[in-house]
This record gives sequence, C-alpha cells and structure tokens, in this order.
Amino acid sequence: MNKHLSSASLKSLAKGQLLGKYGTLVAAYAIHLCCIAFTTFSASLLVDTSTVIGTIILYAISVLVNLLGGLFLYGEAYIYLKIACNQQVTVNDLFHGFQTVPDKILKVQFVFAMVSLACSLPELLSPSLMQNPENPYLMLIYVILTIIATAVNVIFSLTYSQCYYLMLDFPNHSPKELFTQSKRIMKGNRGRLFYIELSFLPLLCLGLCSCCITYLWIFPYMQAVQANFYLDLMKKKG
Repeated sequence: MNKHLSSASLKSLAKGQLLGKYGTLVAAYAIHLCCIAFTTFSASLLVDTSTVIGTIILYAISVLVNLLGGLFLYGEAYIYLKIACNQQVTVNDLFHGFQTVPDKILKVQFVFAMVSLACSLPELLSPSLMQNPENPYLMLIYVILTIIATAVNVIFSLTYSQCYYLMLDFPNHSPKELFTQSKRIMKGNRGRLFYIELSFLPLLCLGLCSCCITYLWIFPYMQAVQANFYLDLMKKKG
C-alpha cells in the first residue's frame, strides 16, 4: 500500500516549486491582504459596536468580508495548484474566481462564513464578563463554549479544507458535491493536515520578530505545501 508523502517531503517539494516565483506570490498575497484589511478597518471605524444594532451590523459586514475573502482564496488555490503542477503563474491569477464561477464560490464560502460566525458567538459574552468579572459561573460557561466552538471550527475547517482545490479540478460539481468529496478524501487525513499546519508554528513565531513582514513569504510557502498535500491526497484516493 502506498503511503502518503511526509510533512518533510511536502515541504521540500514546495520549496523547490517556489524558486523564482516569490515576487509574484508576495504581490498576490499583499493585494489579498490589503483588500481584506482595508474593508475590515473601514467597517470598524464606521460602525458603533457599543450598541446592539452596531454589533449586528459589524457581524453582517464580517460575513460579507468573509465572502469576499472566498473569491481570493479560490484564486490562491488556483495559483498554488498551478505551481504544484509546474505551471507559470501571474498576479492576475488571483482574480480567477471573479472571472469564472463567483456564484459557486460565494455559496461554498457562505457555509464557511456561517460556521465561523456561529463559532464566534461566545465572544458575545465578553461584555457581560467585563461587567461581572467575579461571576465564576459566567466565566466557566464562556470557557466551555469557547473550547467547543474552537474544536468545531478546527474540525470543520480540516474536513472541508479541500473544497476550493476540488472546485478547480471538478468545475461541474455542485457545492454539496464539493463538500461531500472533501469529507471523503479527508477521512483519515485530518490529523495529518493538522500536524502539518502545527509544524509551521515555530516559523510563524519567528515571523513575529520581523513585525509580521516575513509572513508575506511564509504564507505562500504554507499554501504551496497545502496544494501539494491535496495532490498527494488525490493520487492515493484515486
């Protein structure tokens, strides 16, 4: 039985594939980051979160930003899948999702956004905790809900992490079929992907020393590894 490529092998593959392409990848990631950061920052300035209506508006905006992010995530999946297949890439590839299947991308990303929103609901208890810091029961409920929400978010993200790659390989699949297929190929592989992602923690911590500037190079490296992880999955799953 053929074994999956190890984390070290996937990283070695990614390093070789990225040579000579970092200029394009850094530019693409910077565009993605600036668009999302500008939208989020503008919303935080315009919305008064001290009121219930303001909080609801901010949550609604966060969902819209999440949907916009999905279009960029699809473009990045396209870029790194091309790199993993030894094809040339351009910055314009980042906007591939805007030009091809934006409706399907938005449907898929809407599911991710709703799960992310549901998992962030424990944060609504934060104002109550600030007003009643000595209430042990409220603190206990907050901690338990936060742990559960984090676990659900991590498991969901790992299980359906391959949706955008699958959408590129199977453009005729419906969103439901993409989620089903991602769940199928990730069966028995969630722990492996989780380990790979955890293995980047030391590198991410070192990136903090540069005021996160080196993240412009670290994140493309991580995404190249994830694209190779997907190709390895598909080879073994047939």
